Amino acid sequence: MSKRHRERRLIDGFLLLDKPAGASSNNVLQQVRRLFDAEKAGHTGSLDPFATGLLPICFGQATKLGGYLLESDKRYQAVVRLGEKTTSGDPEGEVIERSDPTTVTREQVEAALPKLLGEIEQIPPMFSAIKRDGRHLYELAREGIEIDREPRRVTIHELRLLKVDSGGFEFEVFCSKGTYIRTLAEDWAALIGQCGHLVGLRRLETGPFRKVRMVTLAELNDCNFDLDRLCSHLLPLSAALQDWPRLDVDAFDAARLRRGLECGPYPAAQPGEMVAYNPEGLACCMVRVGPNRRVSSKRWIGPEPSAEMLAATFLPRST
Repeated sequence: MSKRHRERRLIDGFLLLDKPAGASSNNVLQQVRRLFDAEKAGHTGSLDPFATGLLPICFGQATKLGGYLLESDKRYQAVVRLGEKTTSGDPEGEVIERSDPTTVTREQVEAALPKLLGEIEQIPPMFSAIKRDGRHLYELAREGIEIDREPRRVTIHELRLLKVDSGGFEFEVFCSKGTYIRTLAEDWAALIGQCGHLVGLRRLETGPFRKVRMVTLAELNDCNFDLDRLCSHLLPLSAALQDWPRLDVDAFDAARLRRGLECGPYPAAQPGEMVAYNPEGLACCMVRVGPNRRVSSKRWIGPEPSAEMLAATFLPRST
């Protein structure tokens, strides 16, 4: 193990980053990881390089919650340019089709909106990370290869038209995971007899992170590697769990859960998935409550119980 690796810090929590345009999500993640000198970090779903907005960065134990956040609904604000369709559905592609948008009215754009609400089918774009025979579709697209893609069902919970002008329109959408906003923009343009592509995209919300203040890379750089100042921007694991039912457990049962052992029963707990919190009020384990109100561990996400407490779980609970 290298000296550099041994010096990395064990940090837990979420950073709600405002990703800048022009950088890949992974590039930004690595910049942030170096600033914190963090042992373990990840993000909860890529944004296209031209896109901006909310990119939650997970540190340490928070990375165990990344999968739950990937499954979450998301909110975006988008800008569509009418009159041109591109190979990628965004500004990075080549123009392949044109139309005349000068006569498009707000009424026409609004009239098409209801057709895009609710559960709809989308054909994923070729410029996407979906794999076929071990290769990403975007790799094939860059080689000029186009293959048939199966439609996917997604849900558009909310769709609001914000602005219409001679060049295009802006909208806000709240949608399910897996929704391609580029495809939504192209489909909306097609419904009004136009070509179109996305020229602006900003993620506003994802999962439990709603109406939040985001931190910019400039603000992080201004911390000058001061760990206290950097960590003042972090949110605890519980910030991502506010929509989950809470179960408070004592130190003994927290240690049992850490070992993968059942605990309880907890008569007041409702059967289903919950988050267990230890006596310090820290989220420590994703759990499942059975019909008998016994609690089993799904995934440990908290601090390690003391060695004494772990050893004590082999003994009957003291009274």
